Amino acid sequence: MELTFGQSFKRASLALFAVASLTLTGCSSLVYKVAGDTTATFGQDVMMPYLMTTDDTGIACVAGESMTPLMLSFSKYTTSIDQLAVLTHMVGGTCADSLANEANLEYLRLANDRRISAAKDARIRSKRFHALAAKRQYKAYKALVRSFGEIGEECPSFSSEQEQFVWIIGTATALQAVLSDTLGGMEAGVPKTIAPKAMRAAACLNTPEGNRLWWGLPKAIHAVLSTVLPGAGIEGVDPWKEMKKAARIGEDEGVRMSQALMALAANNASKTALVKDTIRAHAHSLKNIASNREFNLVDIMATDMITALSDALWTEATGHRTPHGGLGTFWDDVDEDDVELDIDIDDL
Repeated sequence: MELTFGQSFKRASLALFAVASLTLTGCSSLVYKVAGDTTATFGQDVMMPYLMTTDDTGIACVAGESMTPLMLSFSKYTTSIDQLAVLTHMVGGTCADSLANEANLEYLRLANDRRISAAKDARIRSKRFHALAAKRQYKAYKALVRSFGEIGEECPSFSSEQEQFVWIIGTATALQAVLSDTLGGMEAGVPKTIAPKAMRAAACLNTPEGNRLWWGLPKAIHAVLSTVLPGAGIEGVDPWKEMKKAARIGEDEGVRMSQALMALAANNASKTALVKDTIRAHAHSLKNIASNREFNLVDIMATDMITALSDALWTEATGHRTPHGGLGTFWDDVDEDDVELDIDIDDL
């Protein structure tokens, strides 16, 4: 029986569809691997470098939280996605930290007003967000280990500055995972052994060149952990002076993350005067030294961390956060305009 053109076309289309389906089914792993490698390359070489130039941490949070599942869904088919995972989980942890800080400010205000039940609820929410931050930051640490091997053992042979960037950011995030888990009531189960590993890992870039290139962060991480881990410091070396050196390097390079770590360490050690001085120095620096365009987001994150500490101090003392435009000032500062001048009216 002779087939019409329409029947022939329909049969040919069905055959082609069947062949294509069989081909794709048999080669799906290859297709996904190509897609995974392409996604990893795009994410690490295009998306993340662009994201690092933004000055909007809110945008970074939305991008990090929304794109992480898509980007990392290819991890089954490519290991090159792991370095991207370090960065996306780091950003996600920062978002959760921000929510935890907001809940903590609410707790402080409610506690001052003696609204006990509401204050307790805010405190619980703060701990939950810290626990979420710890989980995300711990995932960043695991991705770092998958990419480079266990940190704190042998220093990797870095093939590019991009790998060094991932290494030092991942090391700092590993340290944050321990701190966040402590604030979150140990819910995330982050091993405390990560802290000394992070200290040894930072030493891989704790050289004059490494500190200049990465804003004093290797020196800052080592110094901060020297104040926390018993016996971890170098005899005869003052870790607080080392932190100040690291902070100055970061200021000069326009990425003030080392300064933020010093403020956190001072706050942890109950050195309130040093916390205030560091906040003042940060505010002064922002007015005089431009942010590094290539790593603008990291600098903005540092300012967010400094602002969170300032807000907590202001809220404890006054019931409200740092006044708008008032970063670097404090409620007990002497206002020269309010000082009564010792002038005899007759002298006028």
